[in-house]
Amino acid sequence: MIYEFRTYQIKAGSLPNVLEKFRDKIDERNKISKIGAFWFTEIGPLNQIIHVWPYNNIDHRNKSRKEAIEKKVWPPDTNDYIVKMNSEIWLPVSFSPSLEVREIGPFFEMRIYTFEPNQIPKILPKWEEKIEARNELAPLVGAFVSEIGDANKFMHIWAYKSLQHRTEAREKFSSIGWPPKSLNANPPLIMENKIVMASDFSPIK
Repeated sequence: MIYEFRTYQIKAGSLPNVLEKFRDKIDERNKISKIGAFWFTEIGPLNQIIHVWPYNNIDHRNKSRKEAIEKKVWPPDTNDYIVKMNSEIWLPVSFSPSLEVREIGPFFEMRIYTFEPNQIPKILPKWEEKIEARNELAPLVGAFVSEIGDANKFMHIWAYKSLQHRTEAREKFSSIGWPPKSLNANPPLIMENKIVMASDFSPIK
């Protein structure tokens, strides 16, 4: 399984129009291959939408996109609103849940860490040991390593009922030994995060 994360920077004030155009097209697009999630930024880099597409492999991705274009069901006509488009392919790690219908938000935190080469495989076993305790504070939506796009990146996404829920969960990190530490791995070079919210047509809300 692979996941394509498509991040679009859109013009300020255009979010309602962009959401409407995606909403109008999503049912027909889902008949070809189903969307995994659709988020928009609330805190962090503003005016972004992130749509996530699960595929069996690259060939499945290419065939699905070709079919959608040929049938003229995708993409939505949002050209007038888009400033920048970015696409990355990510692989799920062993402890990542699949992107299925879940009502666990409405706030989601995306954290992306960039490591030195060959460091990510060293940290994952410790994360897997601690993930059950971490899920009791707030559920993991997904955890991925970058495959196509910027290399050596690890992304983990968490769901919260409110921003206060996030604060309360983080206050309990020390009690479960979070974040996990691996003695033979170097710390991240870059750490980024953003708070996003789900559209009404996102399977994960």
